[in-house]
Amino acid sequence: MRRTALPFGLAALVRALTLRAGRKPAVEDIRSRPWASITFTGMRHRFVLRFDGDGAAPAVARLSDRLDYAEFDLGRHILVDIAMVDRAVDTAGARLTLEALILAGD
Repeated sequence: MRRTALPFGLAALVRALTLRAGRKPAVEDIRSRPWASITFTGMRHRFVLRFDGDGAAPAVARLSDRLDYAEFDLGRHILVDIAMVDRAVDTAGARLTLEALILAGD
């Protein structure tokens, strides 16, 4: 299986979300675009996390609980905003669609 490098800050965010969920998700359907203001630069990401199997529902519940108030250490990047756009849980697993704005910390 070939691994694809995750764009700007997204790898650190997925690691932090994995710790929060207590389970490693598969990352699917990544869409990223540059973002900038007068003083900051970064990327806006929209991505899908897939959790398979029996423990998917509890993992999604842990990850989702007060997600908009959670703080994550992304190393040299800064997570400005994160939101759940869609959530689907069934007997096979779960899929979460998330959007995040990550700024360069340097």
